[in-house]
Amino acid sequence: MKTLKNILLSLAASLPVLVSCQQKASPSVPGSRLGFSLSFFRNAVSEVPSSENTIVSPYSAGVVLSMLEEGAAGETKVEFDNALNGCIFDKEDLGSDDTVKVLASNSLWIDDHFSVRNSYLFKMDKDYDALVQTLNFADPATVHAINNWCSEHTEGKITEIIDRLDPGMVMVLANALYFNAPWKEPFDPSFTRKDVFYGVSGQTEIDYMVRKAYYSYAEYQGCQLIRIPYESDRYSMYILLPAKGMKTSDVLPYLSEDAVNTALSSMNPAQVRLSMPKFKQDFGMVLNSTLKKMGIVTAFTPAADFKGIAEMGPLVLDQVKQKCYIDVTEKGTEAAAVTVAQMKLTSARPQPFVNMTVDRPFLFFIADMEKSNVLFAGNIVNL
Repeated sequence: MKTLKNILLSLAASLPVLVSCQQKASPSVPGSRLGFSLSFFRNAVSEVPSSENTIVSPYSAGVVLSMLEEGAAGETKVEFDNALNGCIFDKEDLGSDDTVKVLASNSLWIDDHFSVRNSYLFKMDKDYDALVQTLNFADPATVHAINNWCSEHTEGKITEIIDRLDPGMVMVLANALYFNAPWKEPFDPSFTRKDVFYGVSGQTEIDYMVRKAYYSYAEYQGCQLIRIPYESDRYSMYILLPAKGMKTSDVLPYLSEDAVNTALSSMNPAQVRLSMPKFKQDFGMVLNSTLKKMGIVTAFTPAADFKGIAEMGPLVLDQVKQKCYIDVTEKGTEAAAVTVAQMKLTSARPQPFVNMTVDRPFLFFIADMEKSNVLFAGNIVNL
């Protein structure tokens, strides 16, 4: 069976060929979490200016969308199913242990004037292990309660995800994801050096971590891909560096399951002198436009059908928002994400998305090798 490791390690070999052949991303294999993750990542990056970085959590978004899908019906449910690629991200063992900490938590916040079906609450408890809280949404303390929950379940890395609850808002669904893992072989801080990072907006001097060792590695026509394992080997960071003269925006349209599967034969162990940026970044964005590009449209309109959640209506999706944090050092990586979906009883209003900045042109993924979960994915273009 093809593993996520094999697929990602082979990606570098196929990208230049696919780009030259103009074979853009094709539909993913139904039921593939990797297919959903790549689609989500591509569409999220397309919403951010090319001069800015993007960090998202496909896994965290997948959980919240799955919670919404559980209460959808009709065309609304079909759109969620298609966007999720037929996958459901319910509760699972993410493999947290004494050395690698990976925690996912879910919650459901309900206005005390709104009634949710018992069958939906039962499913949220049973399949998602979600905390359910009924509070007065007109009380500013409710916003603080939701933000405090997010902070608590991300080790204080994401302290605020919403700033207010507008009139008509009746429910908030949330997922918090926290990751903290040491490298299997840490970088020696004494080798960390200053050097130039050639970003799309200009040159900057940054810290580079340096290590010479054997890595899983692939290269073709200047494109390079490397796997950097965390302790226990279940999780790894993958860095994809496009060839000189090629932008990450040239690569992203071809980042599909078809592309990665054509490159399986190119992976090999190699001794590599790796110089990689040491960086810490925050990023947040409203995902409405991203989700609409993925086919979730009806949910944001008065035609939305969430009868599986409540009889009261019309219940519509107002906003889906995500914030991410990542800190990459010589010791390892700490990362966190929170995704929230806000629902209301009136038609949704267009919401602006929030932009951010991270590093120079490379892509990274933090992935679960056993479950093919892409926990975090990033497009780094400036530092």
